[in-house]
Amino acid sequence: MLEPTAITACPIMQRSTLDNLLSDLGFETYQHLLNLFEQELIQLHLNLQTAVEQQQYQEINNVTHILKNTAALYGAERLSKSACLVYQIEIGQAFIPQTQQLMAILVETLSVFNVHIHSLVE
Repeated sequence: MLEPTAITACPIMQRSTLDNLLSDLGFETYQHLLNLFEQELIQLHLNLQTAVEQQQYQEINNVTHILKNTAALYGAERLSKSACLVYQIEIGQAFIPQTQQLMAILVETLSVFNVHIHSLVE
């Protein structure tokens, strides 16, 4: 399992993964999927925020399960690793602080991907 400090060494956006997606899918599909990814991250952030506020541990677990896989698919390595870390934590072991770190990484990931998505339009 990665330590929280090791997670910050992971890239926010793995360009090689995105380049492979673009090559495999073509520009229009790539752009559409990135927009869907951005929308999904926004919704998952809202779900995670609510779950943390209400200490709904099962919902946090559900969201992190989705995040770790979806983020990996789109090359959001830091987000994927952080979600994986939270997903593996047993309830009661720094669960909420690690989830808050995950939410900060999610916001940072959204920002980076938003810039990338807008650069495709220009």
